[in-house]
Amino acid sequence: MTRSHLTRREALTGALAAGLLPTASAVWAESDGKKPARRRLRVGMSGFPRTFDPVIATDTAIRRIMPQLFDSLIGFDHANGMALRPALAERWERVDAQSLRLFLRKGVAFHDGSPLTAEDVAFSLGPDHLLGPGRSGMSDALQSLDRIDKVDVVDPYTVIVHAKGNDALLEQRLASWGAEIVCKRAFTAAGSWERWTAAPVGSGPYKLVNHKLDIHVTLTAHDAYWGGRPPFEGVEYRIIPELSARVNGLLANELDLITDIPPDQFERIEKRADLQVSGGPVQNIRSLVLDQNDPVLKDVRIRRAMSLALDRKLLIESLWANRLPIPNGYQLASYGQGYIEDFPALLYDPDKAKELVAAAGYKGEPIIYRLLNNYYPNQISGAQTMIEMWRAVGLNVKIEMMENFAQVQRQPVRAIFDTSNTALFLDHLGHPWREYGPSGALPKSVGVWKNEEYFALGAQLQETAEPEQRRPIVRRMLEIINDVDPPCVILHVSGQFYGKRRDVPWLPGLTLDLNFGPFNSALIRT
Repeated sequence: MTRSHLTRREALTGALAAGLLPTASAVWAESDGKKPARRRLRVGMSGFPRTFDPVIATDTAIRRIMPQLFDSLIGFDHANGMALRPALAERWERVDAQSLRLFLRKGVAFHDGSPLTAEDVAFSLGPDHLLGPGRSGMSDALQSLDRIDKVDVVDPYTVIVHAKGNDALLEQRLASWGAEIVCKRAFTAAGSWERWTAAPVGSGPYKLVNHKLDIHVTLTAHDAYWGGRPPFEGVEYRIIPELSARVNGLLANELDLITDIPPDQFERIEKRADLQVSGGPVQNIRSLVLDQNDPVLKDVRIRRAMSLALDRKLLIESLWANRLPIPNGYQLASYGQGYIEDFPALLYDPDKAKELVAAAGYKGEPIIYRLLNNYYPNQISGAQTMIEMWRAVGLNVKIEMMENFAQVQRQPVRAIFDTSNTALFLDHLGHPWREYGPSGALPKSVGVWKNEEYFALGAQLQETAEPEQRRPIVRRMLEIINDVDPPCVILHVSGQFYGKRRDVPWLPGLTLDLNFGPFNSALIRT
């Protein structure tokens, strides 16, 4: 039986040792009771979140706001290699191979002042929340939480979470996106997704004040936060799709932090003594989705040729200042025992690509590339570079500009398009599987790919706990994605770079999440 148990004394001692306590800039001295003045943080980001409930979707814009509003039972410690840490559950222990007992933190207040209890946990992880009012659906959370069978309430501060069969990853699932805890009373009172997402009630360090589509999202500090006084008075997200406008806003001191900065802007920002660039690789992979229903793309030889034609090293050197890694298959080294270290690297072989194009009998039919206007940094310049690489092996790829993802994924797709995918937890099941498994967005919602062998292997992997038994299953699943029946062209590990004022106490984490709460690494005592 594995166990994690922290008393208050142990938690404080461990936090000091590991650097988990806010600095004096984020909290005030209890001896004199004085509270330092706090600034209102102004953040410029490229997109507006399409929902304010974390179970509905996991888009980048959503994840930049959700960590401010909600907490999960268990958290990932970005300052300690994504190790699991206590959050709303102050400790937990294994009951057996498919059950986990969690002991809730007492004194946690939701944004409306109501206390967190086991009933809120059972509701949040149950079908009435995960599927929404009337169990109407709309939720992406089941990509990672579909293994949860039920939640038993033992007492007001103890729950037992049961999985559907053995699940070695249950702790990680409860720390992943979509496992955030909501206020049962407020959700039930709202009665619909529309009313709930207009004014959601969580327990995070900030609460939603107002929002206007494609304009702004405004948060204010939740000073009753269980983790300590939030370091900022509030956070204002300003939606600024144009990169130049975001950079100019930072340079003009109209913004404190801006997202999605490509390397060609680093020098412009860093030549100012009061500004800096932060960030690097994150737990995310950028790729191109390939619709296997397209008359051309249905031929696996064409899909393989599109990957072999790309000189990823050149793309990284020219567009990302050589600051991002290229993965060996659809996986990350942070998977630990689930990482297949000797899996082959992604190949650049234009001669082989030409052979595959010829063998497929391709006659120059256009392959449509549905492209957004730099939703991702360097998206247009990257697309233009790849089109030339494809042209060199005989592939005729044509760009069609789109305004949003709804247009990009409008069915029938019959095209390729950009995507990125964050590891919800550190395993194949928390990363490519959630995207390409039978409940994933691309097979289920968009309908661009399916592979019955991959689906069957994933079902087997979910029931397999021993690392040595899991590895051959994972290897075969990687082979299907990479070569046998590719649903995508893997590009590179994603990078996320931010421009910020040097006097803003904040550091980015290892995912696309933005954390402006008191546990941010910049506010930690060392």
